[in-house]
Amino acid sequence: MTETLQHDKSQGSSMPDEILPLLKDLIQLPGLSGFESSVHERICEAWEPLVDKIELSRLGSLHALKRGSGPDPRPCVLIAAHMDAIGLMVNQVVDGFLRLTAIGGIDARVLPGQLVIVHGRKDLPGLILQPPAACL
Repeated sequence: MTETLQHDKSQGSSMPDEILPLLKDLIQLPGLSGFESSVHERICEAWEPLVDKIELSRLGSLHALKRGSGPDPRPCVLIAAHMDAIGLMVNQVVDGFLRLTAIGGIDARVLPGQLVIVHGRKDLPGLILQPPAACL
């Protein structure tokens, strides 16, 4: 038997109120590919009270298990998502300017003028600049 869930759009968002702050937190965390520990720590913190078991694999995948309580056969649900994000990494500092390399599929055409946060010993605000073509 398949149950269809319907949402009355006139009632506004169907997102539970407690999910939005978590999503905002996750978006703000530095989670560059290979450096997503702050993201999985935040997810573990949010999920710990909700699941029966949670573990991090050697490859960095987060697995959580919540056992059902209804009669057998119980449905299984898999939630799969990326924890990492595309971003930029500093590979050189020249005359106070940071030279960056892309981690993931970033379209360089959208970068000039973007406000960024440089994560290091302390977070610093930054602005992406594109040198004039004559300087390249």
